[in-house]
Amino acid sequence: MFSRWICVLSVLILSGCASLQETMDVHKPKASISGVSIGSLSTDSVTLLLDVNVTNPNVFPLKTAGFDLGLLVNGNNIAKVNQPDSSLSLPAKGSNSVRLPVTLTFDQLLKSVSGLKGQKQLDYAVEGDVAVNLPVLGDLKMPVEFAGQLPIPQKPDVALKGVNMDSIGLSGAKFSVDLEITNPNDFDVNLSDINYQLASQGASLGGGKISKLDLGKGQKQSLSIPLNIGFSDLGMSSYRLLTSSDPVSVDISVAANLDTDIAGWKPSPLKFETQQMLKR
Repeated sequence: MFSRWICVLSVLILSGCASLQETMDVHKPKASISGVSIGSLSTDSVTLLLDVNVTNPNVFPLKTAGFDLGLLVNGNNIAKVNQPDSSLSLPAKGSNSVRLPVTLTFDQLLKSVSGLKGQKQLDYAVEGDVAVNLPVLGDLKMPVEFAGQLPIPQKPDVALKGVNMDSIGLSGAKFSVDLEITNPNDFDVNLSDINYQLASQGASLGGGKISKLDLGKGQKQSLSIPLNIGFSDLGMSSYRLLTSSDPVSVDISVAANLDTDIAGWKPSPLKFETQQMLKR
């Protein structure tokens, strides 16, 4: 009888060990940063979206136990994404992903990283750990990294090259306002709904609209704006401009909408204002 109980007990112990071995057969999950995209971009700041993917090779579900990531620019740690309590469900023999945002201002970058001023793009890297909770073993930290480049967007430069009186007659005068527009970026910029106005001492001298202007990366283009001033619309400043050799102060303003092919960048409208002394 005693030997029979010994046999039964041995079978139970062996089967229990097999079950424990199956339970302890834990495979290491895998984590990676599958991509970094631009959530929003302006001339002031950029929001990056970090796509983190975690794969569970086990026959039982798991959960993450937190994300601890750092954003580096030119080797300098600029920002952190620290979510120690973030729990992402990982199905058995499956994977899941999460998108983590991080926002940087370019002022912050310029103060923290030397050598960025005047640059058209910056090198960045994301480094850190993704923690996954494993049964019996506890939290396992898995290192992840990703590297890429980001453009530093700049608005086009507008420079006044001159204002010329092309002709004058009994009905009025024709002027041309010559501008030079430069795209300082490494990507194309499109200008649309270009509106211009000229005024002197608060009185409008006229204006107009140009439908569009396309600027390739680093391209510089000249823009000549025509302006007709009729005698019937003359104010005192306009009258002096057309009849006297004395210089007259003229205010010139140009506004335009901007568009690029960079995802996430919604540029604010371009505005240019200057004052020029004109004489006949």
